[in-house]
Amino acid sequence: MDRKETTKPKRNYGWVILGLCFGNLIVEGGVTRSQPVFLPALRQGFGGSAALTAAVFSASGFFGGLAAPILGKILDIIGPKYMFPLAGIVIVLGWWACSMVSHMWQLFIFYSLISALGHISIGSFTTTAVLAPWFPKSKGVILGIADSGNAAGQAITPPLLQLAITNYGWRAGFRIFGVLFFLIAAPLNFLLQRRPPDVDSGLPVIQEPMGNASVENEESDIETTVNSKDVSNEIYRFNALKEPAVWMLLVSRATASISNQMTSLHIIAFFVMAGYGEMQSAAAIGVAGLFGIGARPIFGILSDKIGREIVFSIAMGMTFLAVLVVLLFTEGASLWALILFVTLTGLSDGLSGLLLGAKAADIYPTNVLGSVMGVVHVGRTMGTAVGGVLTGLLFDMNGNYDLAYWIAAVLALLSIGAAWAVIIFETRPQIEISPDM
Repeated sequence: MDRKETTKPKRNYGWVILGLCFGNLIVEGGVTRSQPVFLPALRQGFGGSAALTAAVFSASGFFGGLAAPILGKILDIIGPKYMFPLAGIVIVLGWWACSMVSHMWQLFIFYSLISALGHISIGSFTTTAVLAPWFPKSKGVILGIADSGNAAGQAITPPLLQLAITNYGWRAGFRIFGVLFFLIAAPLNFLLQRRPPDVDSGLPVIQEPMGNASVENEESDIETTVNSKDVSNEIYRFNALKEPAVWMLLVSRATASISNQMTSLHIIAFFVMAGYGEMQSAAAIGVAGLFGIGARPIFGILSDKIGREIVFSIAMGMTFLAVLVVLLFTEGASLWALILFVTLTGLSDGLSGLLLGAKAADIYPTNVLGSVMGVVHVGRTMGTAVGGVLTGLLFDMNGNYDLAYWIAAVLALLSIGAAWAVIIFETRPQIEISPDM
C-alpha cells in the first residue's frame, strides 16, 4: 500500500491556476466590453463629442501601454500571489471614484490612469506568463480555455451593465461592477495563487515530437512547490526590446488591437444609428461572448495541432469578414446581418492575444516570459489608445463610421502578415548568465 502511494503521479497544481486565470479574464473581458456600453451613457451625461468621450477609454490604453513592460517585470519579481489581489483593489477603488466624478476630465484620472493599471495587471499578458509554464506541451488549448473567461466576461457584462445603466444610471454601473470585479479577482488569487514552476530552468523551450510518451506525462510531474530560486539574475539581464521576434509579435498585436478597438468601442453607437435598439445591441455583444467561450479552447487546440500562424490567419480573416458585414449589410437593422456579425466576431474576437501569447511562450523561457509579454502587450494598449479616438474623430468629421471601419478591416489583414513575419525572426533568445551562477 505504501509503495502504491509513493508511485502515485503528482497532481498538477496548474489546474487550480487555470481556474484562477479564468476568473481573472472574466474581469478583463468585463472591463473591456463594458466600454461600448459606457460610451453613449457618458457622452449623454457630459455632453462631449464622440472623440472626447472615446478618449477616456483610449487614454487607459495609452497609460497601460507605458505601464505593461514595468508590470511584467514586477510580475516576474513579486509573483502573481500579490500582484493580482492588488490589481483587484485598484480596480474597485478606481471604479468607485469614477462613480463620483462631476467633470469628464476626472475620468481621465480615475478610469484612464488608476483603474487601467488594475485591469491591465490582471489581463491576458500576465495570464500567459503565469499559466503557460504549468502546461508546457499544451499551451494553446490551456490558454484557450483560460481565455474563454474573457469571452464569459463579454457575455455577462454588457447586457447586465446596460440594464443597470438604463434603470439606475452609469454611476451605479461603476459601483456595482467595481465591487463584483474586486470579489472575482482579489480573494482567491491571494489564497491560492502560486509562482509558476521553473520547468525550463531558464533555457529556451524546445519543441519535441508529440508522440513522445515521456513528454506527454511531463505536465503531471511538475513540482507544485515554489522554486527556491525565486528571482534569477537572468531576469535582470534579459532585455526583451532586443529581441526581433518580440517586435514582430508587438506589431501583429498592435494592428489587430487597433482594428478591434476601432470597431468594438463604437459598435453599440453604430448599431443604434443603423436602427437597432440599445438593449438589442448590448445583447448581441453578450451572445458573441457566448460563442467565444467555446471557440477559444477549440482554436487553442487547433493552434497546438496545425500551428499558431495558420490559426491566427483564420481568426483575423473572420474578423475582416465581420467588419465587412457591419459595413455592407446592417443598414435598416437587418436581423440576419446582426446574426452573421455576432457569429463571426464571437468566433474570432480575442484570439489574436491568445495565439500571439502562445507563440511567445513557445519561444521564451518561464523566468522572462512576464517581461516579454509586457512588451507584446504594448501592442494591445496601443490599439486601445489609438483605435477609439481615431474612430471618434473620423465620425465627428464625416458623420458616420464607414471610413473608420474600412481602415479597421485593412489593419486586420496587416496583422496576419506581421504574425507570419515572426517566423523569420524566431531565434533562440540570448540570455546573458554571469559565470558564478
